[in-house]
Amino acid sequence: MRIIKEKHKDDISVKGLIRAAAAGALAVSLSLSSMPIFAMASPRFARTEEEWASLEDNVLNFEEIADLVEEYNATVRQNEEDYSKDERKTMDAQDVREMMIKQADEYDQMAVNMEGTSQSSAAQYRMQANSIRSQADDNVTDYTVLRLSYDRMRDEIVQSAKTYFFDYYQSLEEQKKAFTAYESAKLAYDSAVNRFNVGLATQIDVMTADEALKSAQAATITADTAAANSKRLLQVTCGWNYASEPEIGPLPEMDLTKIASIDLPADTEQAINYSYTIRTDQRMLANTISSNNYVSLREKYQDQIENDTDQVRNSVRTAYDTLVNSKTAYDNAVTARELSEGSAAAAERNFSLGQLSNTEYQSALKSLETARYDEEIARIAVMSAWTSYESVINGLASAGTTAG
Repeated sequence: MRIIKEKHKDDISVKGLIRAAAAGALAVSLSLSSMPIFAMASPRFARTEEEWASLEDNVLNFEEIADLVEEYNATVRQNEEDYSKDERKTMDAQDVREMMIKQADEYDQMAVNMEGTSQSSAAQYRMQANSIRSQADDNVTDYTVLRLSYDRMRDEIVQSAKTYFFDYYQSLEEQKKAFTAYESAKLAYDSAVNRFNVGLATQIDVMTADEALKSAQAATITADTAAANSKRLLQVTCGWNYASEPEIGPLPEMDLTKIASIDLPADTEQAINYSYTIRTDQRMLANTISSNNYVSLREKYQDQIENDTDQVRNSVRTAYDTLVNSKTAYDNAVTARELSEGSAAAAERNFSLGQLSNTEYQSALKSLETARYDEEIARIAVMSAWTSYESVINGLASAGTTAG
């Protein structure tokens, strides 16, 4: 069992627990019902030793997120456990209907058994039986619908983890930006005090600068907390214990110039073809053929496909607009940073000539630091938006919720 840090000997990541349980499963045959959820991670032979080594180390890399979530995310593992126990996972829609009718018959029998003891309980059992029969008549769920549902939940968690990854790096930049703002406020406060001491500022000026300094200091604490929380959310989603201290890998490499060459119509069609929601709708529509309510259900799911297709198109457009707008914001941030570099260079020249005070010069340098942080924050926002856009065209476009 892997210990992450010497100073935290009991701080073992969920990843370590899963792999240990899986290793134990190779030596001892246990039934699924008696095994802990952590043993549901893939068997050792499912990946190469190099792949396992990468997943089992204490580094959380962006390109590993999908595999980390699949192997170690608690919700995904629980979902797979639930799926493994779901009787419907091998049933077609008619099999599911028959199973539900059998359950309804059992409730009817329970009602008969309760008639001499409790009429209210007997009535309740009959209501449950009638409800289940009604659901059975409308059922269009089968093994494919069930699998698509679990796969979608997994991919949504993967996308959330990727978003958390970018949020973490943005929070680090916000953290540095907040500290720079604090330093600028400290310079302004010291200047106000010095000017007050020589009669060039009032007590109100000093008090105002002091309030600004306190506010900036509070902002640094808020930024520190946000950065810590972002990391915890990321690591827990990827399978680490909340108290662990994994190393977060670098930001991925992305060529942002390729955004301009996106083929929106082609991507929209891909989003429709890959959409979990629409694929589920189509499967449900196909399953209506064996239902007693074939006519009404077929009309229902034909309308559902049409509505969900429109929603997918809108989802793609929204994600695309968000991406393009974030790229524009980044381009503006680049321009602002370049202008700030020019201002800082001019301030340096004027300071060397004695035409600018040290406070004014330091202020110009702090403004440049802030502009650089803003540029990086904007760049990360583009990367996050692009990743979100890709998830939309690869199956996760927002659309109506389907239910069998």
